[in-house]
Amino acid sequence: MTIRRVPEITAEQENLRVVPASVPPGPRVVMLRREPVEPVPVGSYVAMVFRVTGYDQDCDGSLMARLENVTADGEATGWEMNHLGLYPDSTWVLDRPGELDE
Repeated sequence: MTIRRVPEITAEQENLRVVPASVPPGPRVVMLRREPVEPVPVGSYVAMVFRVTGYDQDCDGSLMARLENVTADGEATGWEMNHLGLYPDSTWVLDRPGELDE
């Protein structure tokens, strides 16, 4: 098994362009448009690193994690997930985010 980072998608791959917006007559408005590009094939397995920021009690008394998505350097991305279960068959614990690169 090989673990690697999701590849960067270039502006050329996305065919990034500026196009006029469809608006009634008036000030000229433009929009950015891109072609959809799949970074990995459908059916691929991916892992994202989250930091546990706390726990909340579920209705049955078990604890559900509050998680914050982080970069390989441990910086927050701004995406937070609430109330996820952490289970041995689907959750791995890393000492630090960049550990997957090693």
